[in-house]
Amino acid sequence: MRKFFFCFFLFLFTLWGDMLDEKVQNLIGIQSYNVNKNFINRIFENRDSFYLDGRLDIKKVVTTLKDNGLLILKFNQPGDLNITFASQTTPIFLARSINSALSSMGYSYFAVSQAQYKKGMSKIVFSFSTEHALDPSIIINELAKRGYIFLDIKRNSISDWEYDVELIDPKLANTKEIQAPQTLEVTEVSGEYWFSVKGKGNITIISNNNSWRPRIVLYDKNLQIINLITQSATAKEITLTILEGVGFIMVTDAQNPAIIKNGIKVDFQNFDKE
Repeated sequence: MRKFFFCFFLFLFTLWGDMLDEKVQNLIGIQSYNVNKNFINRIFENRDSFYLDGRLDIKKVVTTLKDNGLLILKFNQPGDLNITFASQTTPIFLARSINSALSSMGYSYFAVSQAQYKKGMSKIVFSFSTEHALDPSIIINELAKRGYIFLDIKRNSISDWEYDVELIDPKLANTKEIQAPQTLEVTEVSGEYWFSVKGKGNITIISNNNSWRPRIVLYDKNLQIINLITQSATAKEITLTILEGVGFIMVTDAQNPAIIKNGIKVDFQNFDKE
């Protein structure tokens, strides 16, 4: 029995070591790995600490490589960069998350060069003209703010990377969270208001402008449209019933969003108890 457990743990140690070594080689390149092998062995000496719940802690691995000067991201000359993001969510939600994260990192010129959605899995390729690859540690932190965790990062070349991410707690940038019972008064110069909804109940939306023509979209957590309310007649307020499954609400004006740029009041209350 002791021999069995010894062999089992030896197997796990060997497996973990191989996984970590393979990932380091992939992220920095085999040539750099061979040149710096002794140094790499020292900084990754406590191998167990680079695993989380039985899998590689990608964030810790890339941060360790970066902090020790082993993660080279700068190109020899300006060129094209392709980054593939894959996640089990809708393309619209993934694209919105990545767009927001890249904008926060200072990237304003990028394009979606490829997108596909198959069996619930979205895969989107973003292309740039740049002098360096994305810093994985920064994009990890930015997407963590938007509810994602990183499962894997693969470096095909310095100009071609793949990110496998999992959406744990869907969040959108520039949204206000609202949970019954709660009342919010908000102003948005764009005239487009986004809310992250927690729970069920009745929501009353009151405009500061009597000329409001309501356009309200209810989405699920993956930004699939559940319901669309559009009203051609002007209104001061409107009340909606929010049921299970609604993750986000967008409020604007059906003809001109600027109509409600001066603010709205949102009152979210639980259903009356019978």
